[in-house]
Amino acid sequence: MLKIKSKDECKWDIVSLGEVMLRLDPGDKRIHTTRTFEVWEGGGEYNVARGLKRCFGLDAAVVTALADNPVGRLAQDLIYQGGVDQSHVKWVKYDGVGRTSATG
Repeated sequence: MLKIKSKDECKWDIVSLGEVMLRLDPGDKRIHTTRTFEVWEGGGEYNVARGLKRCFGLDAAVVTALADNPVGRLAQDLIYQGGVDQSHVKWVKYDGVGRTSATG
């Protein structure tokens, strides 16, 4: 029988396991002619955690790996702005070209 712990026994209400991706949005322009993009964080599992945090105030965390480079740090900041705990993000050394680590 499954025993679900009470809220008092848990740090988070939801923990998301999966890739965090970045979406480059050209707004109302065409991708092939735009010179600027807005950047949004996303990814199926992460979107659920962020949505539950923002809409219902649940305590949410993400377990993922990010490249330790400026793009990974941008993803980190967007996750922070979304209110999702990132204490379990694994930082992977960036090799300069994305062979061993990349941000989707």
